[in-house]
Amino acid sequence: MRNILYVLVLAGLLVIPGTRSFAQGEKEPPKQTGAVETYKSGHGFSIEYPKGWKLVTYMEEYKTLKEAEKDAGNYFSIQSYQDDDPRIRGYHYFPADTLKIEAWVYPDYGGSLAELITQTKDITRIDDFSIGGKKAKKVWQKVGEGVDAGDEIYSIYFVDAGKRAIFTCYPVYTSLKSKFEEIVGSFRFDESHPDKK
Repeated sequence: MRNILYVLVLAGLLVIPGTRSFAQGEKEPPKQTGAVETYKSGHGFSIEYPKGWKLVTYMEEYKTLKEAEKDAGNYFSIQSYQDDDPRIRGYHYFPADTLKIEAWVYPDYGGSLAELITQTKDITRIDDFSIGGKKAKKVWQKVGEGVDAGDEIYSIYFVDAGKRAIFTCYPVYTSLKSKFEEIVGSFRFDESHPDKK
């Protein structure tokens, strides 16, 4: 009887650590509390992202957001990896532990968040979100054409201060979804920013 008890205790000691490490691997990564950088745009908005991540934008080359929009320059991206990361194998392949946020900021939007959502096609799911205590929406939609046809994309839509912003999470299977939401949650429109026409 005593030998059986020893065998069971030994087996438990061998199995539990393996189970624990498997379970830990399945969890979302904890929120980073490290240093952040702030992108404060001359076009009246700001967003925080982790120090060491890469920000790409040409928006600041335009005098106004309206000019930038005409030229599709009302765009910026934030990515967790550098361009020379050997794990990135082209535009359509990202490892699950990477994150790229693509953001579009539009001026002079007179509609509501509900109207913006209504105009969006192929939505499969919508959920609530908050940016600075103001209502935003998480939106999942099917991709209808191209390489990713049939896949879903995950975005957050926000309308405030007569402007709108859309943030998209790549890849949709990233393990950093909570980081995507944390970064987007730091976005702010500067309501005192003068509207430049």
